[in-house]
Amino acid sequence: MMTMPVAHQLRHHARHRPDKIAVIEGDRRLTYGELDALADAFAALLRSRGVDRRERVAIVAPSGIDWITYYLGIQRCGATAVPLNWKLTPAEIAENARTMDVALAVVDPSMDETLAAGIPAGIKLIVGGDGDHSVARVVGPHRGVRAGVDSDVDENDTQAILLTGGTTGAQKGVMLSHRNIFWNTLQLVIDTEMNEDDVTILATPLHHAGALIIWFIPHLYLGATSVVLPEYSTETLIETMAAHCVTNGWTPPSMTRDLLEHPLARERDLSHFKRWYVAGGPFPRRDRDEMKALIPGVKIFYQYGLTEAGVMVSVLRDKEYENAPDSIGRPFSHCDVMIARDDGSEASRGEVGEILLRSPSVMQGYFRNPEATADVVRGGWLHTGDLGAMDAAGYIRFHDRLKDMVKTGGNNVYSQQVEQVLQRHPCIREVAVFGVPSEKWGEEVAAVVVLRDGTNATAAEIQDFGREHLARYMVPKQVIFLEYADLPVNYSGKIVKKELRKRYARGIR
Repeated sequence: MMTMPVAHQLRHHARHRPDKIAVIEGDRRLTYGELDALADAFAALLRSRGVDRRERVAIVAPSGIDWITYYLGIQRCGATAVPLNWKLTPAEIAENARTMDVALAVVDPSMDETLAAGIPAGIKLIVGGDGDHSVARVVGPHRGVRAGVDSDVDENDTQAILLTGGTTGAQKGVMLSHRNIFWNTLQLVIDTEMNEDDVTILATPLHHAGALIIWFIPHLYLGATSVVLPEYSTETLIETMAAHCVTNGWTPPSMTRDLLEHPLARERDLSHFKRWYVAGGPFPRRDRDEMKALIPGVKIFYQYGLTEAGVMVSVLRDKEYENAPDSIGRPFSHCDVMIARDDGSEASRGEVGEILLRSPSVMQGYFRNPEATADVVRGGWLHTGDLGAMDAAGYIRFHDRLKDMVKTGGNNVYSQQVEQVLQRHPCIREVAVFGVPSEKWGEEVAAVVVLRDGTNATAAEIQDFGREHLARYMVPKQVIFLEYADLPVNYSGKIVKKELRKRYARGIR
């Protein structure tokens, strides 16, 4: 099967639907024809700066139309994009750029320049300024020039290197080829009802695989319209959904609950919203029912994936929900999943083991880290580090990250299993379960809880609720209450458990 690199997809739509709106940011819009021309001009600028095919170009910028243009321009000149988290410290940004050995770092002028001060001047490209749109200002002399490199792109060339691992350990650069990303796109289009008439919203940062690989690129492939939020807030999300008649979108569960609890969601017309995609944590029936009540007729797709898989692995489609309501669904159409025992043999149906997968979307490997690559890709299978079980009908039930499993008194406690139960409590909005050291038990189960606005609950009440549904050794021995604003949440909406373990390693303070 022929793989179509993303720059080719853009060119295709520019030729056949040049006046179709491709991207929207606030009051600014670009058609496919305009976006293609800007990508050409930016590619020519990169070439004039000496960027060659397969070299790495970092993007240090907030999400928006300009970010998308940087990414597509990098693709157009045959280079590899390295999106960096622009909210890191200057030292962290500089270290990431150095580790990824970038030839050039594209720095958006909307940022405080000191943010990227650690990047050497010789490889730093500040684009635009003076209040003008960055790309439009800087590419002026290059308009109408075609870089002419993307036609030579091979499907096995690396399209992007995405940094991952920040919530569990040292960051690694996940290399995804044009082939990897193309197959991920096909899986999403085939299995989750995306279509060319979609007006989708990108609510999470584009440097993250969720917004970029799961969301923007598949909609670009279809010739749909993407609406970008430069900075997330629940109010901005709702207002943007209403203003642009958004049809579908992806959020982690925490952002979904943000929307459900915001009064504005009941004041704006969201009836045009047809499909909600959720991934990144437990999503209990209560939240699903509230979303269905808020937007009658909406279809909900609950998904599981990881960056190394390139990205999606399984989906629980709306029509299948009652078949396995606590599952992460079945594997995508081009993804083979096996549950493996410690010895590598295939587990029986219903038996808990590590989730392994193979797919044409699985990463090429970690950038310049063959040891880490060999540790997770063995015998043709990607070892996810996640625990799950598959039932007789092929539905997968996620149990935990191997690193998040709590070993207490000789028993294994799957933190997500406990979280799924506690989230049924009527007062609990967010919950994170993790292990803390214990002289008696080795580890004991702790839970950080954020209560819903206007509700009250004690630790004893939450523990009693847990005992009704869990084995006694699984019930949290410590319940820690936090305000939502004090919960450590990363840029993609996930609770950072390593921060909680560090914070409460010596007990509640």
